[in-house]
Amino acid sequence: MFDRVAKNYDVANRAISMGMDKRWRREAIEILKPFRGGRYLDVGTGTGDLVFEILDQSANTLIDGIDPSERMLAIARDKAARRGEGDAVSFFAADALDLPQESDTFDGVVSGFCFRNIERRQKALEEARRVLKPGGLLVILEATYPESALIRFGYRCYRPLVPLIGRCLGGGSAYKYLMDSIEHFPKPDTVTDMFSAAGFSGVRRKSLTFGTVSIFSGKK
Repeated sequence: MFDRVAKNYDVANRAISMGMDKRWRREAIEILKPFRGGRYLDVGTGTGDLVFEILDQSANTLIDGIDPSERMLAIARDKAARRGEGDAVSFFAADALDLPQESDTFDGVVSGFCFRNIERRQKALEEARRVLKPGGLLVILEATYPESALIRFGYRCYRPLVPLIGRCLGGGSAYKYLMDSIEHFPKPDTVTDMFSAAGFSGVRRKSLTFGTVSIFSGKK
């Protein structure tokens, strides 16, 4: 599905989020606090926007971006080449449930709008913790179903427009699935409990845009 929507994925994200996705990523990486000489992993990197946000906030970092979609990765590599990132980033196919990196490798792990698409989420959290160095931080940016009844009403009014935008951009039924996946995603308190069950400490959730997006974080 993500191969199919890769070509117009960035344009669709800007349209559906009304441009707010850039701010959401910036705030997620501000929580990560990347530093010079650090090494980071982006799980479900897609077209690489979180990777490039890390580089914008902290130069001289090394970042691996992984994703199962080869077409998404191809776009990420093209964007890296246009930016002249050189050896700072590496994009390749890998499985969030079976990361190829050794334990205690990364200073931080991030993931943006990917976690809800993983079926075995607890396993993914455990793998992220495994590859983190002691003291390293996991930051997950994810769409969440709003808790306020008023915001849910507005969300339901907006919801039918998302598949329409997707169809206009050649996404077919993909964007209906993406909206359905938000409603089926666990409540924020359940997600923070999952972080704790995976062994993370200092678990936090930051709510953005009336609860429609959340940033979850925890330290190894």
